[in-house]
Amino acid sequence: MSNKIWRIDSDNLAAYTEDATVMAKIKRSYSDFHIMAEYFRFGKLIAIQYRVREARKRSIKRLLNCQISA
Repeated sequence: MSNKIWRIDSDNLAAYTEDATVMAKIKRSYSDFHIMAEYFRFGKLIAIQYRVREARKRSIKRLLNCQISA
């Protein structure tokens, strides 16, 4: 499973995950994470990209278990 986080601007981060359990946790508990893109292969959801506020940086880093890319 691939997880990545990178900075969009000074106020927002982008988070990409292919992990279905992480997607379910975000859907259940993090209503302030906004979906930017959904990726499908053969009609099946394989990944989601979220926009996350800078204030939630610690939460998303722990949830995806990765650091912010340069």
